[in-house]
Parts: sequence; structure tokens; C-alpha cells
Amino acid sequence: MASLRREEASQLVGTNNPWGTFPAISVGWRITKESFMSNQTLFNDIKLRAGYGVTGSQPSDLFRGVGLLGYDRNVLNNGVWSKDLLPSQNANPDLKWEEKRETDIGLDFSLLKDRISGSFDYYNREINNLLFQFPVPSPPNLYNLTEANVGKMNNKGLEIMINFVPFKTSNFEWNSNFSYSTNTNKLKSLSNDIYKLSTDYLQIGYTGPPVQTFTHLLRVGGPVGDFYGFKVIGIGSDQTDAANYGQWIYEGANGEAVKYSDFGHAFGDKKVIGNGLPKFYLGWNNTFRYKNFDLFITQRGAFKFQIANEQRMIYENPTYTQYNLLKSAFNKVYGQALLKSTPEFNSYYIENGDYWKIDNVTLGYNFTKTGIKFIQSARIYASSLNTFIITKYKGLDPEVSMRNGVVSAQSGIQVIPTKGLDPGIDSRDKYPTTRTFTFGLNITF
Repeated sequence: MASLRREEASQLVGTNNPWGTFPAISVGWRITKESFMSNQTLFNDIKLRAGYGVTGSQPSDLFRGVGLLGYDRNVLNNGVWSKDLLPSQNANPDLKWEEKRETDIGLDFSLLKDRISGSFDYYNREINNLLFQFPVPSPPNLYNLTEANVGKMNNKGLEIMINFVPFKTSNFEWNSNFSYSTNTNKLKSLSNDIYKLSTDYLQIGYTGPPVQTFTHLLRVGGPVGDFYGFKVIGIGSDQTDAANYGQWIYEGANGEAVKYSDFGHAFGDKKVIGNGLPKFYLGWNNTFRYKNFDLFITQRGAFKFQIANEQRMIYENPTYTQYNLLKSAFNKVYGQALLKSTPEFNSYYIENGDYWKIDNVTLGYNFTKTGIKFIQSARIYASSLNTFIITKYKGLDPEVSMRNGVVSAQSGIQVIPTKGLDPGIDSRDKYPTTRTFTFGLNITF
């Protein structure tokens, strides 16, 4: 099979490249149709396939390639309040489609009269012309950010899906579905011929006040999601040392212990203290049917990743009484001393985020004969959502969303959209995840 798409994006109006061309080709080999498989009875189907294709992503907002003006602050002019009209976007006539070039190799199979089936997929995805809000000097630019195609990134991963029917009789049936996926990524470039950074990294993410610092480091040649901060290895517990009692003890550049009073607190003292992207995901869905009863259970989990618990970072610090405090704020750190350091982003608040969720449970009963003339069938059910979670994470919910925000090393603190390049932040102001219970009745007339 082969296809060719040619698309124009209205978001790129006014640029030199509003059109994108996206080809794709795939081939398959159904092995079970070959003569050497004719006498086997184990497999119903085996298909080996491979494909290559290009897909495109345009900017999310309209008019991204042209200069724009926007309203800013209110000003008082001759007794009348009005808004300033200021540049809000630089023109970039070279803006174009982001391209994902992916190679996929897969295997589909079924055996034992379709009691077991599934697929394996390995993919290698190159993202070229990565869209990014690039920091630029102002002046000469009218605005300090320009959207540009500056990045290259590589993603490789494996996805496995297996369906099986462990039991099947006239009265009872159990269908089960298992999924596994893993992905590794590498940032290959942050610059192009026009837009160049003075460093090979960007400082990504933002804690907000009162800490106000970046949370991630995005480095060329490295992965997305690395937390970057001070590594804490203890707390001062010697009451005769007033300068360091209750203060953090850090790991220095060479692995040595450094007291709070001797620590420079410069960006150079920071190091990678975790990663916010899970190494792999698991899913397990089950459907049970016994006569007219049915039970549906969905489960899923994410593993081998870390979370920055900003709720603890702020509300677990007894020196910051402007906010409500957690009860744990008055526990001794490491069982040794009450914290006296001001709020800070460091490894003490980086926690393992592994979790397993029983996400949805639905129990139903089907009335195939209702005894009512105008009702053909009916089903009554009870359902729960966000039912149960197994985790050692201390926050409200380890399933945290992607964040947006860049702290640029070149131009101070700026909040810039990053499309999920700073994962793993559990915001201090997050609304709690709710557990929902539903009771329902479906009727067919």
C-alpha cells in the first residue's frame, strides 16, 4: 500500500512554506498463506509487516508566521484608562510543517482458533523541523520569542498487545487483554542555520513562587524529562552548629558532602536528580460474562519514573507560614532535625512515581426478556471510575499531566509553551482527582 498527502495549513498563512507533502508506504507478508504452513494447525494467522511514512504537525494557533500585535497592560492617559498595543509575535516567513518520519516493523498473530491473538510493533521515529518558541534578543526583534523549526528528536519504542480467552463455555466466558509499551528518546538538535543557542541546553519548567526556578534540563544528546536541581543527602543535626542545624546537606560536584553554609547555590551545583517520563506502561483489561451478568475491569500503570512533589515543597516547610501547612511539615527530616531551610527545589521532593490503577469497574445485568410489551431488553449496571490505586507516592495522585513552561538560560525567567518537555511536575495547586460512582439503566424499546 502507498499513499501521498498534500496539505496546506491556515496556521502558516503568510509564510514561504504553507504546504506539506507526506508520503507513506507499507508492505505485508501473510506467512500462514504460504505452502510450507499448510499442514500446521496451531496458528490461524501470522502476518509480518513493515512501513515507512511521514506525518505533519502544523502550529496549534493561527497566523504563527506573521508579526502580531496584542493588548498588554492598562495605562492612564489624560484621565482615561486604555490598553497598550504592543508586539506579541515576531514574523517568521521560514516557518513550516513539523515532520515525523517513522519506520515501523510489526507482527500480527492468532492461534488456537483465535483464543490467543496479538501484535508486536517496533518503531523508530525521527521528528524534524521541531516547532519551538525560540528565545531571541529584543531588540533587534520586536518580541523576545519567535516560533521556529529548530529541533530534531528521535523516539524508539516497542508496543505489545496480547488478547486471550482463558475460559469459554455456554454460561461463562473470560476475555483478557494485555498491553505493554516502552519508549526512549533523544534530543538531537536545538538549533538550525538561523536560530542558534549559545549553549547546548535549555532550562525547562518553572516552579512558580516562592521558589521561582527551572525544574528540568533539556540537553542536546540527552533525553526529555530530566529533573535538574540540588541533590540532598542529609540535614544538619548538630545543635552546636547553629549555621547548619536544620539546613540541607548537599552532594557536591565530586560526590562529597557539603554543608548548607558552604554551598554556593549556583546553577553549576545542580545535577540530574530524576526523570519525569515513565520507562514503560502496562495495561490489563478483563471482561467476564456469567449467564446474564457481566463484569468489566480496566487496569493500567506506569513505572520507572519520578515526580516532583511541589505540594510537599511548599506546604511541608515549617518556615513558610504564609501558606497552610501539612501536618508532616513538623516531622523531623530523616528523623534528625526540623527543617529550617526556606522552600527550595531539590531531590528531597523528587519521589518515585510508580503506580498501578484499577481504573474502571463495571458490573451489569442484562434482561433479555422483560415481560413488558414495549421493552425489548434492558440492562442495569453500577460503575466506578478511578477505583483504586497502588503506589508509594506521597502526593494526591501520581498520574500527573504534562506541564508547559521554559526558563531560558539566555533571557531569565520566561514561561514559554514546551509541549510536554517538562513532565513529572505535581503542581501545588492541582485539583484532586475524583472517584466517581455511577448507577444506570439502559432500555431498548
